[in-house]
Amino acid sequence: MNKKDACAIFQDLYDLYIEEEVEDETKQWMMEHKAVCADCRQKIGKENEGSPVLQEDSEKIWGIRVMTMLLYSLFLLLAIWMSIWYLW
Repeated sequence: MNKKDACAIFQDLYDLYIEEEVEDETKQWMMEHKAVCADCRQKIGKENEGSPVLQEDSEKIWGIRVMTMLLYSLFLLLAIWMSIWYLW
């Protein structure tokens, strides 16, 4: 893969990378490419400069993920407790 293709792929996947919706291998490749490629760092920096909406959306998504995991955990604990209570 040449540099031009790698940069195009990086820029296409960058939004998913920010939202942490890429696989681990892809995330690793993107971190390596970002560290090596000055052009991509510059383009991404210009796109996100002055964009508090992206940060705010990321924080909201993170909060939703945490809340979802807490609710799943609560449901699981309740199910285990009720199963044990029923067996007694």
